[in-house]
Amino acid sequence: MLNYILIEDNFISEQECSYIINLFKDKTEKQIINGINYYYIPEEEYKKLDFLVPKITSSFNNYSNKFKEIRDHLDGSLVLTELKFKHFKPGNFFENWHWEHSYKDPLRVVGLTIYLSEHNCGTEFLDGSIITSKKGRMTIFPSSFTHTHRGQLCPDYKDRYLFTAYFHTSPPIKNV
Repeated sequence: MLNYILIEDNFISEQECSYIINLFKDKTEKQIINGINYYYIPEEEYKKLDFLVPKITSSFNNYSNKFKEIRDHLDGSLVLTELKFKHFKPGNFFENWHWEHSYKDPLRVVGLTIYLSEHNCGTEFLDGSIITSKKGRMTIFPSSFTHTHRGQLCPDYKDRYLFTAYFHTSPPIKNV
């Protein structure tokens, strides 16, 4: 772990990567934003990822044990949500510098990415560090401005696939 970033290679197997791609690839054609095909996985489809969610939870527990301020400050009230499948067609990538916590998404605290395909590119952080795309690799990092990042263009001009999700704060329900 470096700079509040966890990287786990072989987080999921090649077969699990292929399973996720085959499960969601055809569903991305209806949701295209800036040339990137998205599929926001509805909760009723989470059961198709029963093998994945416990792995994510375990890794996040390791992450939050290492960086206790994340969990302690939030009283352990983080919830895995916003599961997404992303398909970047050849030549497309998210080139704008950004962070995941914003006025549109104020509850995002920690993000995760699972690379489902391998390429000669990856995720570039503003500090110059790069996490290369490696099939089955998972990363967890804070959603705030401290981890401003962008995608990189695939020089091999290949389709790329990612799975992303976030840990949100779970605000208390207020009595009206």
